[in-house]
Amino acid sequence: MYDRIKWLSLAPLIFTTVLYAQPLQKTFGSWQITCNNLNRCEARSFPSSDGLAMTIVRQAGQDDDPLLRIDYGSGYSGELSGGALQDNLLLDGQRLRLDLKHWHTTPHHLISDHRISVNEFLAQIIDADRLQLLYRDDAVIPLKVLKAALLLMDSVQGRVNSASAWARRGPRPGWEVPAAPGIPQVYQPERPPLPLTPEETRELIDFGSQHINSESCSLDRLRRQVSVSPLTDDKALLLVGCEMGAYNVIDLAFEVTRQPPYIPQHITLMLPFVPPDRSDRQLDLINADYDAESGQLLTFSKMRGLGDCGVATRWQYNGREFVLAEYAQESICDAWNSSDRWPALWITQQRRPSN
Repeated sequence: MYDRIKWLSLAPLIFTTVLYAQPLQKTFGSWQITCNNLNRCEARSFPSSDGLAMTIVRQAGQDDDPLLRIDYGSGYSGELSGGALQDNLLLDGQRLRLDLKHWHTTPHHLISDHRISVNEFLAQIIDADRLQLLYRDDAVIPLKVLKAALLLMDSVQGRVNSASAWARRGPRPGWEVPAAPGIPQVYQPERPPLPLTPEETRELIDFGSQHINSESCSLDRLRRQVSVSPLTDDKALLLVGCEMGAYNVIDLAFEVTRQPPYIPQHITLMLPFVPPDRSDRQLDLINADYDAESGQLLTFSKMRGLGDCGVATRWQYNGREFVLAEYAQESICDAWNSSDRWPALWITQQRRPSN
């Protein structure tokens, strides 16, 4: 009977959520800017061959909590040789003068979250051409397009022509700057589901292994990995590895009754926004991993083996459906950010159901 099931014809479970601010990730020359669904924006220069880069972060609204950092070296490059940044930076060929009263300094890292200090530093460099290391001519932060990146940040956050704008300041008072959009709420189930019994696990894995037809899965049947986890007390999540690349495995996901006759429904995860460089909102389950205790489904797509670029998502099962809890993306493969520091395009607040 099961051989007659056509998995791809099953009605998909389409999960949607309320739209908030439209996230973006754009490139300006040697800079990348990312703004999330709360209009928090992060601009980062691409590191030079010797790993010199600048990162600028600003929250939406009047309480903007700016942060600016200059780093020489990353987790991928390790510790680099050379003198302290604070004494060895040139701005357009002239030694950079910094008032370090409100900066946290280490030999190869300069960080400030002091609003006035960040504003003064940006005003000092925004019309310059380059920031470079005195002792390494090829360690350069290009600044020619910084103004365009900051103008986009101002525009996203509604600061253009206001007193708080960085790139295009004007007479509008700061209190006119819009507050950040509301943060989406993601709810966990009231309790974890009952664990699968050994018999349930065995029969569901047999079901998934034997009755996925070749049209649904290009991967040879003997190479497919099938996993099953409890979703609720009467339903399970079935993950079947169906395509394999150099660094990624694409899974098909099904919601299946825990007892025969097994009634599966194909799960399709739909994002609440269209990601950068994409034309649709459907997300492939790549390197998927599900934790039944928390109800969280993780995906992790690497663009190359180093793992410095790609897409990572977290979905929360709320007892009825999967809802996007977090989406992070690093589009530039430049050995700078590991996956735990990829810029977030979508964030939420975790909540438990009220009694």
